[in-house]
Amino acid sequence: MDHMEDTIELRELISIMLNRKKLIAIIVVLALLLGVGYTMFLITPNYKSDTTLMVNSSKGISAGDIAASFDLGSLNLSQKLVVTYGEIVKSRIVLEQVISRLELDMSYEGLLRKTTAQQVGSTEILRISVTDTDPDRAALIANTIADVFVKEVMRILKVNNVETIDNAIAMPNPVNVRFSLNVAISLILGLMIGVFVAFMLEYLDNTIKTPEDVEKFLGIPVLGSIPDVDQVAKR
Repeated sequence: MDHMEDTIELRELISIMLNRKKLIAIIVVLALLLGVGYTMFLITPNYKSDTTLMVNSSKGISAGDIAASFDLGSLNLSQKLVVTYGEIVKSRIVLEQVISRLELDMSYEGLLRKTTAQQVGSTEILRISVTDTDPDRAALIANTIADVFVKEVMRILKVNNVETIDNAIAMPNPVNVRFSLNVAISLILGLMIGVFVAFMLEYLDNTIKTPEDVEKFLGIPVLGSIPDVDQVAKR
């Protein structure tokens, strides 16, 4: 009996969606249009460029001097230097020189928000990344930061233990625009909203349309029905 009731309820749900299929389709299309429009016209594309540097603690300085200066203990000196150097990359003394050299129309804080410097895993590699609305400018800024940083390390610490592995290049694909993902999300949301609206309209609709509705809502048996003569004639 429960299985029969579940089957009937499932049929009713499918029937509601089929009866409101045009409404659901319209809502899905509108959601897709909004998603595509948002992706193409409202999102400002940002491009990311990376340059990688290798840090070698044993080049140009003794391990004992580095350990004494940075209090690294028994940890790997080169790996710890990468973390320290990452902070130097984001320092005002480096980024303000980059702004001045490239004549950038931005403040130190503005360039800092565009710049990240992170250790690659547990290696001795430091990755400097710059995100900008112009891919060529992102690559130029990243390479300039690396150049200024290496010179400042040599000036401040009197060491030459950083070498460039890869220079930054302009990347053609934006990192914040995912067209396929946004379309898929719009499709799913549109379908969910369409089905929800269809069920809400059906729930709020208390009109009687079929003999089954008479028995369901009024609780009285249907002895007979009068056909619509005009509809029968059209058929």
